[in-house]
Amino acid sequence: MKEELFWILLSKKLAEEASGAELLQLDELLENNPSLESISEHLVELWYSTPEKGAFNQIGQDAFLAHIVRLKAIDPSFKITDESPEEDLTFDKPRFTLQALVRKPKKLAAYSLLLVAICFFGVQFYFNSAAKEDLAELKNMNELTINPGSKSKVTLPDGSLVWLNSGSKLSYVSNFSGKLREVYLNGEAYFEVTKNPARPFVVHTSGIDIKVLGTEFNVKAFDVEPTIEATLIKGSIEVSKKDDIHGNTVLLKPHEKLVYKKLLEKNYYTKTNINKEVVKARPEDLKSLIIIKPISKNIPDSEIAETAWIKNKFVFEEERLDNLALRMERWYNIKINIQDQKLNGYRVSGSFVDETAEQALNELKLLIPFNYKIKNNEIFIMK
Repeated sequence: MKEELFWILLSKKLAEEASGAELLQLDELLENNPSLESISEHLVELWYSTPEKGAFNQIGQDAFLAHIVRLKAIDPSFKITDESPEEDLTFDKPRFTLQALVRKPKKLAAYSLLLVAICFFGVQFYFNSAAKEDLAELKNMNELTINPGSKSKVTLPDGSLVWLNSGSKLSYVSNFSGKLREVYLNGEAYFEVTKNPARPFVVHTSGIDIKVLGTEFNVKAFDVEPTIEATLIKGSIEVSKKDDIHGNTVLLKPHEKLVYKKLLEKNYYTKTNINKEVVKARPEDLKSLIIIKPISKNIPDSEIAETAWIKNKFVFEEERLDNLALRMERWYNIKINIQDQKLNGYRVSGSFVDETAEQALNELKLLIPFNYKIKNNEIFIMK
């Protein structure tokens, strides 16, 4: 830990307690780390510009003692003694006793002042470094946006394949250089993930995170829709609620579908009981946010409603008309307005393959009693 070593050596130098070998070690550390050298210059300037280094106070003493405890936690062999031998020393050799230091208010005040400066510049250094890393990652982010009415296929840096449905957006770091292979999805995508147990693959959505090693699965996670769905075809996936402090996970098996209900989350985990009274959900009730449904194994993968879109098939099962209209908007790149809200509750099943938007609407009219009119690429549905 070069940062910890830097703080220790600089503290000893400014308190005039560093040996010749330690001073050389500090110089070498600064020469190889320009960012630490900049911090050192600021601290030295602050140290020698202070009018009185002997102002002893209880706050400084407490801060220094806390710093000693922290150093001991990092390196249990680290000790402080009253001696300053000339030969090269390691940190487990006696230097000076803490009791002797406490009896010397001026020396303690010097360390206290230094500690305050170290805390300030240390925090600044940490957050500046983190910000630089985040900025560098953002610059390396690839973002794919698929327009309504279109679909696309992309190969990720690790060789994994992703099919993106209409109106979807996928973001990922261009080189997958971290410990995880992370992607961010707003929309629908089918994944064929290249297996790599050393670097798990994670799909981030607005409500859940999906962790895999190597598998095939579909994720439907549009920000504007009330649910997020994950359908597993092969392998296994581990699903967790985003930012869950309890670390709860759900393991999906092949031919299982997970439905995560975002509406409950947005309502602060409230639910309606049998008397139609809104009550606050208990922690154990949070499981109701997730539903697991089986997918028939007798249906070919290309015919499964959740993944048929890859084969350019628009399949729907017992779907409400308002939800179906949202999907058709993305599929056909049109705008649909349902003017009679009573129509929204109708549920229908079926599929479209090569139908145009108008042909699809005419087929739906056979199942639902409605009429429609088209004006400037916008469809109005009425009773």
